[in-house]
Parts: sequence; C-alpha cells; structure tokens
Amino acid sequence: MVKYLLLSLMAILLGVTHAAERQGAFIEEIEDEDGDLVIVMETDWISMRLMPAIGSTVVRFVFRPTQNEILDLTQPKNLKSGGGLLQDNVWEQDWRFQELRGKWYDYEITKRGPEEVQVVFQTQLDGWLESATSGLKSKLLENLVIRRTVTLRQGTPYFLFDVELINPDENAKLPLYWAHNSSRVNTTLPDHVMRPSAVGINTIPSNIGADYIYDFNHGWSARMAPERREGLVYLMDYDYLAFLYNCGVGTTEWVYDNLLVLNDRPVKTRIYVLPTMGLEKVDHATEYFITQLKPIRDKDHLRLQYRTVSSYKEARRVTFVAELETNLLDPEPTRLTLPAIEFTELGIEPATREVSYDGQSTDPLKIRTTAFIDLADGTQVQQVFEYFHVGDYSLGRNVGKDLKTPVAALERRPQEPYIPTPQANLEVNRTDFNIFAVLGNNTRVLNIEEALRGIPKVNLQAGYHPGFTVPRTGLTDFPYDYDRLFNYRVIVMNNSIFDAARLVGLSILDNYLQRGGGLVYGGGENVFNMTPTNRSHPIYDFIPIESGDPIVKEVGQLNSPASEHPIFTGIDMSNLPWQYYVQKVTFKADLPVQPKVLLKVGDEPFVIEYCPVEGQRTLLVLAVPFGVAEEHPGKVPVYAWPEWEKLYANIVRYAGFDL
Repeated sequence: MVKYLLLSLMAILLGVTHAAERQGAFIEEIEDEDGDLVIVMETDWISMRLMPAIGSTVVRFVFRPTQNEILDLTQPKNLKSGGGLLQDNVWEQDWRFQELRGKWYDYEITKRGPEEVQVVFQTQLDGWLESATSGLKSKLLENLVIRRTVTLRQGTPYFLFDVELINPDENAKLPLYWAHNSSRVNTTLPDHVMRPSAVGINTIPSNIGADYIYDFNHGWSARMAPERREGLVYLMDYDYLAFLYNCGVGTTEWVYDNLLVLNDRPVKTRIYVLPTMGLEKVDHATEYFITQLKPIRDKDHLRLQYRTVSSYKEARRVTFVAELETNLLDPEPTRLTLPAIEFTELGIEPATREVSYDGQSTDPLKIRTTAFIDLADGTQVQQVFEYFHVGDYSLGRNVGKDLKTPVAALERRPQEPYIPTPQANLEVNRTDFNIFAVLGNNTRVLNIEEALRGIPKVNLQAGYHPGFTVPRTGLTDFPYDYDRLFNYRVIVMNNSIFDAARLVGLSILDNYLQRGGGLVYGGGENVFNMTPTNRSHPIYDFIPIESGDPIVKEVGQLNSPASEHPIFTGIDMSNLPWQYYVQKVTFKADLPVQPKVLLKVGDEPFVIEYCPVEGQRTLLVLAVPFGVAEEHPGKVPVYAWPEWEKLYANIVRYAGFDL
C-alpha cells in the first residue's frame, strides 16, 4: 500500500508541476526525434502522443503514477508489427496490407485546455477488400468516413476515444470496424489478457486460453501485468461486438458487428481506456468500477475477496451482494446469499473487502454478484456479473465430464444493435423486375447471372461473397436501406447463408420477406448448416430444410417434374440433365405449410416451393456443380443443359409473381 501512496503522491506532484507550467490539461504539435509530426496530449494522470501519419495511432503512452512507457517495445512505427494503441482497421482487409496501414489522417485540435484537451482526426476509405492493391472494392466500405475524437480531461485517470462512422453516399454501409491495440505493460515477463465469456474469464496465457472469444458476455477486455499489478482496461459497446480477439498476449482487439451506417444516421461508439494499478487481474469492469474477485480457501473456510477500483463514472457507494453456488457437481447444488460488503469513495488505488462462508463447499464455484451503485444524485443503479471459479476442480475449466457441456453457464444477455423498421405502407415493387443477388461460390459455374439477365426487362444488381462469414472477404454490396430493398422484386441467394449480411441484414431481409418479397435460395456446400448459421433467427423460418444434410457423390438425373407448374413454361423436358453430386435434404417437422417438390434429382428434391407467408414465394434450387463431366459420358450436367438458364429464370419470375 505504501508503494501506491507514493505513486499517488508522485502523480499529485507531477500534476502540480505541469499545472504550474502548462495550466492543467495540455496539447501541442511537435516533431519527435525522427522528425515526425506528433500531437502531445497530457494531464496530471496521462501523457500520450498520437501520430497523424500512421492512422492517428497512439505511439507513446505513460500512466504518470507508474511512469511506465507501455509502447517502447511494440514499435508503432514498424507498420507490420502492429504496435500502438487504438489503430483503425476493417475486418474485411488484412491488417498488414490494408489501406489504413500508415495512412495520413487530417486533424483539428478542438480543445486546448486547461480543463480538457481534444483532437479530432478524420480519413475516408477507398473500400478495398483484402488489401489496398486487391483491385476489388466493397460498396459497403467505399467512401466511408472515419472520424476519431480523442479526449483527455484534467483530473481523470482515463481517456476517451470516440469513433464516428459517416456515410456520404446514398446507400447504407456496413463495415466490420476493428480496434487494434498492441502494448507491453511488463517489459520482462509476459502480460496476461483477460476476456469475459459465458463459461468464465478466458485468460491468456493459460492451458485453456483462446485467441477468439465468440461467447463474450460483457463489453470489456483487459491487459494486466500481475507482477507489476498494473494494466489497461478497455470498455466498448457490447451490443455491437462480433468477437473479442487477442493474438496470444501480443494484442488486445475486438471487432464490431452490425454497425449500420445510414446516410442520415452516422454510427457513434465510444471506447474508454482505463489504466489500473494495484490489481493482478480483472474479473469484471463497468462504467462505475473495476474489480478483481479471488475466492480463498482456509481449510473449510471460504473467503471471497473483492479488490475494486473506480472507473470513469463516479459512484458515491458500491455495495456487493454475492450469491454463492457450490457443490455444482451434486444433483442439488447448494445456493445461498452472503452478507453485503460496501465500498465508498472508490479511487485509482484498490479497496479490498471480503465476505466469508464457513459451511461445506467444493470446487468449482459459481458466484453471482449484484452491485448496488449509489450515485451522487441519490439514484441507484443495479448491475450483475457472474464468476466461475475452477479452484481444485480436476478438469481445470468450466466443462463437465463429457468435455463439452459447461458445469455452469454464465449469463449472456442478447445483443440489441440498432435495426431499423420499414414504414407501415412500404410495399414490394412488382411493377418493375428488379433483382438483387447475393452470389457465393459456384455461381459462375452454374451460369446464375446469365440466367437472371435473360429475364425480360430485368434490372440486376449483385453483391459477391464466398457465402460464409470469414475475415477479409466481405460482401461487396447489400440493400440495407428499406427503400432500396423493397424496390427489388426478388432476392436471389446462391450458395450463400443469410448470415453473410450480418444480424442486422437478417432482420432487415426478414421484414422484406414477411411483406411478400420473393426469395430464390440456392443450395451448395455453404448452406443448410454445412456452415454455422444463426438458426434461431426468424428468417430461417423461410427455409424448410432441417440442418446438417450432406452433399454426397451420387449420380442422379432430374426427374418427376410437376409439369403443370408455371416454372416449366416453355421448357423442353424431354432430355433432362444430371448431377454427379447430390445435396440430400430433410424437411423440418411441424412446418406451417407443406413444401412442394417441383423437380427431383434421383430420389432427392431439386426444386422446392415453400410459401410460409401468404402472398410470398420462396423457391429453393439445390444445384451443385461438382464432378467432372468427362467421367460421365452421355450424362449432361445441369449447368450445361440447354434449358437450364431458362428454367432458372422461370423460377425467379415465379418467385416474383411474374408467372
């Protein structure tokens, strides 16, 4: 404790010195030792430098109470090393070769102290996919403006980082914005990184740590040096997270999802960067407090030790009430509420409180803590966090003896990103024949675009995508604006899961289908849960296929056409084609209406009509172009059949109520 009192005294003395010299918060433009322009921002707590020429990245950072320069070893000016704090990225681009790597940001100093200093940076994306030299752009990234506002306030031991994504174009954009941070708190031993998840705190280094955290359950991430009891905590917007990521212990990163940027609605998100001292680890972080929870056993005596510091919002008092769940492996675990513990006047130095339990208990433990937060205005806020303690549990992590099922699942609230709703009177345009197609792998082999362009007076627009969600291969276009979307008569998706459009895209498209928009959904190796999808989303009610059906090597001829159906209008069915691989499917049970199989391949469905909503038509086409025609003489594959493009066009026309 003496150490931290001395450090705090040092911070006060430094603050007094700088206040005398610079009158509080301070900002200036200088040239560094390499002759590069940098912007210096300082308060009594923090000293930092940002460099406009490399994406306005933070290139030096010192938390004054510890006097520890955490960016010395990461070399931010070595662009391929990824060093520095708060680097802009988009996940659709490879971070090493993307257009933002080493890009100049225009800037304006908007506040010069003494209470607050602030600088606003801005750049505009070209919109490349994969790399700045790929030659392929996404309309969902092109011309997007990134505006960064960095703020330091005198007397506060943190800084604010506001990101605003601005769309100057008519059509909506949806980037996967990615914040990248690389620093070293401890120069002699590896730092530790901690991320909250639905099975407990995921820590690296450990034998169960993971780089990617998809089951995150709170919006924070921490980098700590246990030996120094020093670290950084990042707070970000939970509702827009796609995943938390750390490249080993080298970086602290996260990717945002569903940042729908409309022309008249920029997206704004704020990141808080909070240096800490006195903590070995972080088990929960909020706007009011940061806490370390350590269960300690003394024979049969269990103590829960909370070591807590302040966050960026002031609280008059914080009271923790712990609910202990022990003997978790028993048929009936023991649950009990422990006495409350109280923190007053939280600060940068940790306060420690303990609560004890003298009854019988065995590891692992689940601890649910309710925080009652009394604010200065007399109001009270409640927050809850859960903690899984492995302790002496033999399997060493939150997993049962089947090595899959968690012993205890921790709460993970649903995310609630902004999803617009269509106007009540908006209707699908069935006067013109406008089509939007999301085209995944195999599209060109199947001549899908040629078939669509054969529709009379068609207007075709397309977004290209591999068909499954992977980094650096983003969707090139998608109609996220309702006015644009409802102008399309039919949406065509070939070998591409709905999830390629992200959660917000699924919801927008679902609204379109519910109001009668046509859908033609193609088969392939990406769909019907061959690739993981958000099957709980209501849009999958439009797909009558059960998940997990395989594509098998099996030669089959198209057969059993429902010849009276409009899709066969003008089609010569006398010499039907073949497939060398077949996608086997099973219909879901208890469907609201029964699917109609209009065409088979062998014994399996090939064209299916399914209309779960009155006035809407969904057609599924299970065409897969695998196999070598030369190995099957006399068996013309579907994509080479002279009637194929016309049949596909008829299917789309029928989905759009044109047949």
